[in-house]
Amino acid sequence: MAGAGPAGLHHVFYPRRVAVIGVTDTPDRVGYNILESILYGGFTGEVYPIHPRHEQVLGCKVYKSLEDIPEPVDLAVICLNQHATVEAVESCGRAGVKGVICNAGGYRETGEEGYDLERRLISVAEKYRLPIIGPNTLGMINNDYNFYSTFYPMKVPKGKVSIISQSGGIGLTVIHMAIDEGLGINKFIGVGNCSNLDFADYLDYLENDDSTAVIGVFIEGTSDAGRFVRTAGKVARKKPVVVYKAGRLAAADYYTQTHTGSAAGSFHLYRDILHQHGIFIVNSASELVAACKALALQPLPGGNRVGILTHTAGPSVVMIDYLVPAGCVIPALREETIRRVKQIIGSDNPPVILKNPLDAAGLGFNRSTYGGLAEAIMADDNVDILIAVYCLHKNWELPVSGLMAAHEKHKKPLIVNYIGNWMGCRQDQEFMQKAGVPLYTAPEKTAVAAAALVHYGMMLKGGGNLDCK
Repeated sequence: MAGAGPAGLHHVFYPRRVAVIGVTDTPDRVGYNILESILYGGFTGEVYPIHPRHEQVLGCKVYKSLEDIPEPVDLAVICLNQHATVEAVESCGRAGVKGVICNAGGYRETGEEGYDLERRLISVAEKYRLPIIGPNTLGMINNDYNFYSTFYPMKVPKGKVSIISQSGGIGLTVIHMAIDEGLGINKFIGVGNCSNLDFADYLDYLENDDSTAVIGVFIEGTSDAGRFVRTAGKVARKKPVVVYKAGRLAAADYYTQTHTGSAAGSFHLYRDILHQHGIFIVNSASELVAACKALALQPLPGGNRVGILTHTAGPSVVMIDYLVPAGCVIPALREETIRRVKQIIGSDNPPVILKNPLDAAGLGFNRSTYGGLAEAIMADDNVDILIAVYCLHKNWELPVSGLMAAHEKHKKPLIVNYIGNWMGCRQDQEFMQKAGVPLYTAPEKTAVAAAALVHYGMMLKGGGNLDCK
């Protein structure tokens, strides 16, 4: 909408004064939880709860109406039903509020009557040039500003990845997966029905947001697919954009329309057009998080040649199934590298098949041997990025020091796959990811992470569009 471009959204994401319209005094209601979310998240601006009957909620003075608030409000979070929300947006417009978040559902996703009500909502917003997040939304988080306005009170680690999600449930899935992966979130935007702000508007905003380095998108459908893919392609040439598109089957289209009021559209058409615009596409929420984590932590490789070091063959086979269709190459090792590998393993030891992937088998259990092999592969001019696979074991020390030394020496991207569980990996994960090296516990996520780095590394070089099928 006019006036709701990137500059017009600043007051929505960085409000100084926030009104919560429809706050309640019981924890089973949305209004209570949104107020608690704002307070629990550590927001340092002014908060003005509004309800005609309450005097105080969660230690905050409650105001009867917007007109009773002593200062101009930047953002209003509206926690009312769908009919009362329209009237509240009108009140916000008259009061000079700069933006609103509308949580209520019951609009075009419910049928013709809801569609008419949403048209009224949009008309009121356009009358006052009010940008709306939602309606039918989980809300928004700006971790760069300690502003949480979802109705799930939480705190998440800070980072450089921002997420745009059409679904609250998938949005929460991504947030919690990110926490498990040790990935910090910068902003989360639940777009809901996209009444007067669409995916492209949020992408435009995040393109120029200095605190966002990587953008992840979950999309069911949009009324302007062309603008979405063009904008995503434009933004991706400045900072990586990773897209998870749902609604692959015709049967999903009906449910998508009753969820956010948007048609899912042909998945294959979306995939092909996104591919043409250079967007990296993933197939699940876990892949979305995996790709975003690698892109947030590691530099982009200089090419698409992937080296793999392991002491167990199976994971490397699985990885190749992901890597090669995504445009990655598994190159042969140079003769000089093979000579170095022979020196490291020694002539008296069991034979190792000297190729890429390099399976060191039992010799790889020794962390100094493993670290030496990692350094040898990273020194190979045929290798642009290394994936290192190692299994957790009660009696074997993990090769973190050797891996980090090789990474620091050669400055090539490194992705680590520990075959194990998060309890066993957590200490190494925290150590390595603080140093910028992503660690995963599944070969599929590891491969997607490497493919994402290669994709955007090749885009930066002008090497064409790569896609993860």
